[in-house]
Amino acid sequence: MKVAVISDLHANLEATEACFKEIEKISVDKVICLGDLVDYCAQPNEVSILIKQKCDTVILGNHDEAQFNYLLSEGFSEQAKISSYHTRKIIKPEHIEYLKTLPRIYTINELMFVHSSPFEPHNYNYVLDEDDALFNFDYFSQKVCFIGHSHIPVIFKKSGENISIINDGKLDINSRYIINVGSVGQPRDRDPRLSFGIFDTADFTYKNIRVSYDVKSASNKILKEGLPDFLALRILEGR
Repeated sequence: MKVAVISDLHANLEATEACFKEIEKISVDKVICLGDLVDYCAQPNEVSILIKQKCDTVILGNHDEAQFNYLLSEGFSEQAKISSYHTRKIIKPEHIEYLKTLPRIYTINELMFVHSSPFEPHNYNYVLDEDDALFNFDYFSQKVCFIGHSHIPVIFKKSGENISIINDGKLDINSRYIINVGSVGQPRDRDPRLSFGIFDTADFTYKNIRVSYDVKSASNKILKEGLPDFLALRILEGR
């Protein structure tokens, strides 16, 4: 089974469309989305429609939950809070109802999918380094846990009690992994190209895919919506 794992679309229609075009070229068996369909960029309704049409499973992200659990957005950064308020004004009710149905965790065979971390998924913790990863390995039993949330692609490998960061490619079936697939709509690793992952269960391989898209158009739409300039600049620079 070949699985495309996408995350953190953040209302970026140009990036989302480019992502699905690339997935169609690869020909996968499943598309699984790790959440955060909304906020930051300009088109939450259009992105929500595409995700519902194209994905087999969708996980709840913190920005998604903030559209019906308003208290959650009070802990966001100032730019994120402004964006969340804006989304509430323009998103259609049917998409809010859809977000309410999304699960926090999905598992299939030896794979787990969650937006932020296997430890307390409802609290949206970050897994940023080896220490975070070591702690989180105790909170799932599967071979691989896929995450998003930080917008930074990375692979943590656990062999015995040793934790390391590795490159994509052929994985060791005797080890366990936490894989962050990065962000489609707002990468933060200084690379503005959208990021997602392809995992093949047959040969136990993982590949991080990077694709260029019309980032200038997406950035201009953010400005036209009256959202913070920082958000428009951020996707241009991938930070």
